[in-house]
Amino acid sequence: MRYIIFLLLLIFSFSAYSSEILKYQFESIIRDINNENDAKVGIFIKSLSEDDFTYMYNYRNPFIPASNQKLITTISAIANLSPDFKYRTTLATNGNVKNGTLYGNLYLIGGGDPSLTVQDLENMVKKLKEYGINRVEGNLIGDNSYFSEEGTGQGWPEDDLNYCFTARFSGLSVNENCLRISVNIKNGKVYVSMNPLNNYYQIVNNIEFSKKAGNVILRVEGNRLILEGKVSSKRSLNLEFSIPVNHPSIFTLSVLSKILDENGIKVSGKMYLGKAASYKYFVIHQSKPLRELIKKANKDSNNFYAEQIFRTIGKEVYGVGSTYASARAIIDTLRKMHVATENIRIYDGSGLSKYNYTTPEALVKVLDYIYKTPYFYDFFESLAISGVDGTLKHRLNDQSLKGRIIAKTGYIKKVKNLSGYVKASNGEVFVFSILVNDLKTTEIANKLQEKICSILAQYPHMVGIGKLNTNNKIR
Repeated sequence: MRYIIFLLLLIFSFSAYSSEILKYQFESIIRDINNENDAKVGIFIKSLSEDDFTYMYNYRNPFIPASNQKLITTISAIANLSPDFKYRTTLATNGNVKNGTLYGNLYLIGGGDPSLTVQDLENMVKKLKEYGINRVEGNLIGDNSYFSEEGTGQGWPEDDLNYCFTARFSGLSVNENCLRISVNIKNGKVYVSMNPLNNYYQIVNNIEFSKKAGNVILRVEGNRLILEGKVSSKRSLNLEFSIPVNHPSIFTLSVLSKILDENGIKVSGKMYLGKAASYKYFVIHQSKPLRELIKKANKDSNNFYAEQIFRTIGKEVYGVGSTYASARAIIDTLRKMHVATENIRIYDGSGLSKYNYTTPEALVKVLDYIYKTPYFYDFFESLAISGVDGTLKHRLNDQSLKGRIIAKTGYIKKVKNLSGYVKASNGEVFVFSILVNDLKTTEIANKLQEKICSILAQYPHMVGIGKLNTNNKIR
């Protein structure tokens, strides 16, 4: 009996000793790396085994999360919608088909699907053709009312709004609301094409041939795409521009209009946005399940997917697909997870907004919460793996770290964050959040995150104790 008591005390003392060493190491790292840099650092680390190690540093202070916001968005989506949730996009009518003609309006009803492509619309039109329709005696109407707003988020960086990674959210979207323009110059001629093809944008070619060649630029004025510049007629040139479309819903409808034309279906009426009423279905397209879509949001850090998923939460929980309703639904969800929300502010789902705030504790608690649910692997597989894929493919990739850090990155100006899970060498699993704001250089955050993750990944060897017997979920 005395031997057992002695052994238990010894195990306890080793555990307490290792915890103190870990804490000392982390504090030394913060002090050494952040010395005289004045970066704002917040850390929360928690063991998911019976060892129950916890390290906290400014853990309840508010931090700009950048793309770590996507963790809160996607976990809240799983909790409220389930991993099996699918988006629906619909072709419908308020009329009837007779002798190849649809007498009535043709509606394209959006359901907020972030993954809808031109190919999906083409497949829907092919199914529409099976009804024998070759003419529509009515209007082509797009219904984008699934979301109550369309555009960009409050606090998004204005200098970046002309890039596709800040594409506008909308209840009716296609190809992530990004348009690609290809310019090929050969034998003194200019060839321009758009992908996807549409009836919304107009190309204006003002490119001049000259002995003094310069750069070709693209200017966007409403729905006019103006190409300008001087090029040599003796040179071949291939250029590609990508822009976020300025009115996603009407643009998507114009893409459908083009596809209808190409499939021999003529629409006699006008094309505009409106609310579908008293309709019957022709074709319903369903997206892949949410468990697949969140991979784009997290592993690839796709802002558009995150924003669409974010507004879907508000729509499905409160019936309103708005920023306010979605933020409210997520705050309610966080409280159910026993997360302190006093220092949390939610202005979008992607983390682009500089007005978002969260805490290291909140991120660790939501990661801990999902770990204990049956949906864990659906979420876990959406995260980037160090040295393997996603936004961590080229980070944390030395031999001791490759494949051991499964996490979400987060970067905007003066902010670089990392939150997720670490698989230690002995089978231990840690959940962590390392948030760094007010950066003078990203090198500070990179070093801090790499050193802490390295210690956790090599646990217990970095603190000089033996292997723990743990039973965890992460394979």
